[in-house]
Amino acid sequence: MNKFENFASEMSIQLFEIRIKDLNNSMLFDDNMEQIPIDFIDAILDENKHAEQIKEQIRLSVLEDVTQHPDEYDMNCDEYVYSGNIYSHSFIIDRYIENQYHDDNPIMVNVHVCDFCGSNNVQTKVWVRPNNNNEYVDMVSEEINDNYCDDCDQNTTLSVVEKNERHAVIGFQVWGDDGTTEENIHHHYMNSEKEVYTLNQANSMMDDTNNEGDEQWQLHTIWTTDIEKPEFMFKGDPRN
Repeated sequence: MNKFENFASEMSIQLFEIRIKDLNNSMLFDDNMEQIPIDFIDAILDENKHAEQIKEQIRLSVLEDVTQHPDEYDMNCDEYVYSGNIYSHSFIIDRYIENQYHDDNPIMVNVHVCDFCGSNNVQTKVWVRPNNNNEYVDMVSEEINDNYCDDCDQNTTLSVVEKNERHAVIGFQVWGDDGTTEENIHHHYMNSEKEVYTLNQANSMMDDTNNEGDEQWQLHTIWTTDIEKPEFMFKGDPRN
């Protein structure tokens, strides 16, 4: 291993041990600002599987940072050494515990989604009280003409589904439309079922038509956990 890799490996162990000691004198909170039970934290940190995963995440974080910004790290005898400015990498432990806690104790919410593509980027006509600050009363109807999806750009019907409130739209895919010869087949621009694209990239695939000029592709919205280890074909916001 080179000096960067040696340093990252050493820091993954050292930062893990330092942060664990600090957690004994502090508290962690979930998204609703409720304290995560100490017993849960201890159970995560005491399990070797979790401890090793956390250390690996710290190692990769330190390695990336020291490789890209070597001048920001202290050295002694041509070797990198611990300094206070790298303590922030230890907060990976906090985020890991918080994510594990929410995986075990999800907060579920009802979300309206498009029945065609599964997106939550939808509009619906509603009744409001104009003399009471446009207070919401009810949806106009569930008819297709009274609802619209900004992502697949068509009038649609909506369904209410239960989602983990921490889950979000992470990208899009394009699959063969129902009733076509491409049904249940991913677009030929996609190299695998794990690839996830931006809305613009997916729309470019949607423009691909068959010889009769009929659209043969359907947009699919991909949410957190829909695909195990997705391969992102972009960086940033999937809708930009």
